[in-house]
Amino acid sequence: MTCWIGGLFCCVFLITGSTGYFVNDWDQPFTFNCPTGQVISYVSSVHNNRAEDRRWEFRCKDVVTTHSCSHSGYVNEFDQPVVFKCPGDQVMTGVDSYHSDKAEDRRFGFQCCNVQARQPRDCYITGDVNGWDDKMTFHVPEGKAIKGAHSHHNDHYEDRLWRFEICTL
Repeated sequence: MTCWIGGLFCCVFLITGSTGYFVNDWDQPFTFNCPTGQVISYVSSVHNNRAEDRRWEFRCKDVVTTHSCSHSGYVNEFDQPVVFKCPGDQVMTGVDSYHSDKAEDRRFGFQCCNVQARQPRDCYITGDVNGWDDKMTFHVPEGKAIKGAHSHHNDHYEDRLWRFEICTL
């Protein structure tokens, strides 16, 4: 779409589709859950050395339908590893977290749901999907879903390295 305003040319772009956005600000809690019938398909995060925190972005993709969901509660203490796997045949559909300025770390919880008529199989754990203080950009491969999350914290960097368990649906 184009227009003229006071002799000036302007462009307006319409963005459609599943665009992501940061679900938190520095040092702020967040809760993100995919809509019913979707699973997490993209995880992105940026680190800020001044805040010693990360902002998070998630996107979702359609699956047949999700049902029988559960929430893990917080799975780690501050400065301790995250070692989490969705129970049974469930896959990841949500994440929540809060930050401690004292620990300069976050605790994480996860929402997991069953996908109708599909069971996770042929699972593997990725290598690190980010470096210390680096941007994370992780696209879940087509036909696959996140089954688990693993991370460890480093007090020098005040950051976490992340890996994901990925399964074919």
